[in-house]
Amino acid sequence: MRSFYLQNRFFIAFFLALLLISCNESTIDPDLYGSISGTVNASDDEGGLPMKGVSLTTSPGTTSVTTDSDGYFYFDEVEVGDYTVSAKKEDYSTVTTSITVREGKEVVMELVMEVDDADSESPDEPIYSSPADASTDQEINVELVWNDGETDTGDTLFYDVIIYEEGSVTGDTIAEAITDTTFIASDLNFETTYRWKVNVSNRARYETEGREWRFSTEDFPQNGYLFVKDTLESLDIYSWDLADNHLVRLTSGGANEVSPRISPNEQWIAYTSNKSGDYHLYTMDTKGGNVVKVTNDKPLASYHTDGSGFVWSPEGDQLLYGHYGSLYKIDSDGSGEKKIASAPVNRQFKSCDWSDHYNNASQEKIAVLTQGEKPYDNEIYLMDSDGSNLFLLVDNLAGTISSPHFSPNGSKVIFSLDTLFQDDDGRQLNAKIYSIDVDGTNLTDLSGDDKTDGTNDLQARFTETGGKIVFMNVDNDDEGTKSIWVMDTDGENREQIISNGEMPDVYNP
Repeated sequence: MRSFYLQNRFFIAFFLALLLISCNESTIDPDLYGSISGTVNASDDEGGLPMKGVSLTTSPGTTSVTTDSDGYFYFDEVEVGDYTVSAKKEDYSTVTTSITVREGKEVVMELVMEVDDADSESPDEPIYSSPADASTDQEINVELVWNDGETDTGDTLFYDVIIYEEGSVTGDTIAEAITDTTFIASDLNFETTYRWKVNVSNRARYETEGREWRFSTEDFPQNGYLFVKDTLESLDIYSWDLADNHLVRLTSGGANEVSPRISPNEQWIAYTSNKSGDYHLYTMDTKGGNVVKVTNDKPLASYHTDGSGFVWSPEGDQLLYGHYGSLYKIDSDGSGEKKIASAPVNRQFKSCDWSDHYNNASQEKIAVLTQGEKPYDNEIYLMDSDGSNLFLLVDNLAGTISSPHFSPNGSKVIFSLDTLFQDDDGRQLNAKIYSIDVDGTNLTDLSGDDKTDGTNDLQARFTETGGKIVFMNVDNDDEGTKSIWVMDTDGENREQIISNGEMPDVYNP
């Protein structure tokens, strides 16, 4: 036996080596993988929003990933086993979580991070800079400025700005959690005293309440331009001054409030509103206050009415308007309603004007536009202030006539006329402004060739001094923006002054 072993020991050793190698290869385990994914959000105290830029690592180490804008992260091909996942971001406490990765499985995690407790002290009170306490004559868009108080190094501060009208217990938070130390308080009221303060907090939401300061806004401007602006929700009345660019919204009732007309003493504005369904006459002061409803059971009404077409009496104590086929005077306080004229058969009063001068003489005269069932069936008449002595000034011309208005000396009447188009819906293609002498002669095209093709010149009125004509221009597709222009009384020097407006009136430009 020993002889056999000695003779064959080389082959036996070789066979045992092969057997050992074969056994070792059969017991080697293959690498097994899973994955890790999840989201990182701020705590509920911080708003619970996804956190971008959080760095995540594992122990034992694999690789490092960073969350995207949705707070999402993903580790791919992580070997199976037990791990600790750590989430880190500057100014936040590190979050660690233990997990087990299994073959072919994805571990889904939801991590929440808190602000680091290092920012645990309340910040100091802000130091106000401007406007100075108790300052006056501030613009209605005023810049509020303050400085940081002493605070922890590296702490981030958030500011809430609160403003109160004097006498009000409840304030309006006009800025919340901003990091700038300036903010513009806009659209404030004129001639009003305000209190304001700034409350400051840090990332840990420790808050310090600021003290109150006061300021008063400037006097209400003497705006000489009145017009109507489409606010998308409704039509509302604005005033504006050309010099200082003060734009003031005078109505905001939610209905269409249109056709502002200044009283002769320049203390009151008459206008119409359809908040009751029909267009009724109202008055208000030039600041938009002291509103009085003038008409009662007889609203402004006629064919295709748009709320325009009334006028103040020269003395400013009455208003003149049409109610279908009747022309009425009414006192500005709503009393003394009186019918003074009836329209010709099958016609209604569309608009009117009332002058204290006629043909260069001191004499009251009324111009009225009457309309038949079709919007292009128009005539302009003159009459005395009591409705007598009716005189046909402009016959039923081809096209649509609108908005007669006297010159200040009563020698001319201007109006719009579209001579090219007659449409049952009232659409106009090429309306121009014309003037005519009060004796019916000298019909003159004032718009001429300076008017842009494809537009209409409408709602023309002389300025208070008579030196200019103000009017509205709009594209004839009924889709363009309405704009307000002025021109000389001969039609020269056209100039746009308001880019979004209609129904203008001018009284102290």
